[in-house]
Amino acid sequence: MLIRLAVITPEDFAPLITECAEEFTNILYTTYYYGNPMECDQLIEQIQDCDVLLFAGPLPYYFFAKRAASQKKIPAVYIPSDEYTLTLNLGHILLNREEGLKSLSVDIPKLAYLQQAVDEWQLDASGWSVRDYSQIIDGEGTKFDPEELISFHRENYESGRANLVLTSVDYVHTQLLDAGIPCVNLIVPKKSIRETVAKAAHLGQLMISENAQIAVGLAAINQVAGDTGTGIKPDAGIMLQQMLLELGKETDASIQQLGLDQFIIYGTRGSIEQMTSDFTHMPAIGNMEQLFNVTISMGFGFGLTAKEAEANARIGLFHARKQPASSSAFLVTNEKEVIGPLDANSRAFHLKSDNRDILHVADQTGLSVATITKLSSFINLRRDNRFTATDLAEYLQFSRRSAERMLKKLMEKGFVETVGEEQPYQQGRPRAVYRINF
Repeated sequence: MLIRLAVITPEDFAPLITECAEEFTNILYTTYYYGNPMECDQLIEQIQDCDVLLFAGPLPYYFFAKRAASQKKIPAVYIPSDEYTLTLNLGHILLNREEGLKSLSVDIPKLAYLQQAVDEWQLDASGWSVRDYSQIIDGEGTKFDPEELISFHRENYESGRANLVLTSVDYVHTQLLDAGIPCVNLIVPKKSIRETVAKAAHLGQLMISENAQIAVGLAAINQVAGDTGTGIKPDAGIMLQQMLLELGKETDASIQQLGLDQFIIYGTRGSIEQMTSDFTHMPAIGNMEQLFNVTISMGFGFGLTAKEAEANARIGLFHARKQPASSSAFLVTNEKEVIGPLDANSRAFHLKSDNRDILHVADQTGLSVATITKLSSFINLRRDNRFTATDLAEYLQFSRRSAERMLKKLMEKGFVETVGEEQPYQQGRPRAVYRINF
């Protein structure tokens, strides 16, 4: 199985990565170079036909993956600048640099990495000047600014607080050397590079295997409620069949008609991802609703066998048919995760769970595991754990009364409590505000 690897790296560092990549006979790599890591997202348009992105460090991963990896839906890895790397570099400076370790100016992704390395060597770091950019690793904390780092090191050197700079940023290293400031670029151990390349190869194999997973889709025509016609018009079935056949040609899927109003689609996970634009919208169905006064329900299922995939597709179709007022599609993975309705704001929940908290709440309240996982997902999407029955009803696509009944069961067992009220309108009863306790 050939893995296509895109290597995003400074040009000087590329040979170290490609040397390790060449040890793997199943990897075909292409290198893409950047100077300033903050500008490497400009490579997004250049990268084509790859299975995995490999970044030379956390910085290019952060600035590229925030846009590119999320847009392209491609798995990504980066070579770490961790405590192991820093331990190696401190030893290298101690043995090879006359300046020694007494007065260092250091920049690192995370302060804890340096502290662990210092502890390993039992060093006195009280005379060091250290700047981290922890937001890259932790998602919070100090932001990364290469120009600010350059100024930080320059001031430390010119003031005499430091006689040597250790930097983890190639761009900073180049700028400081050009300014005549003694500077050491972080040496990345071959072990770390080799392990990252191996991880990329493994991710690529998983992704290719996943894309080849069996997928089944079911499409059904529904009569709109209140229609006084005598049933589904044959023309509606013919038009839907034509539309599905066109989709099948584009995505290499096959279509079979099960009856006048139902069709089955056979393909792979990759073909369904393409058909639904990575699960973000329902396949195009033209103007069938307006032409024939019908809605279309679609269910997609993945599985390790055709039987499992079809069973999951029927679950997806069941959920889609619970949206009678409009056309909709739901997808069920082989892990029993339900995604839908497929649109830009699709939601996900699990039909099964091994989470003890969720199982406990379901057992105590009599609510299904799927309902509790939906509720958990609802809370995770919100900025705080406060909501009204109306908020919950809109998310779950329940009636407000159904949401209130569910909250009542949860309150009886102590899993939900009332924490206040809100009055969105001048008239009418105030709404209770709730909070989840699990």
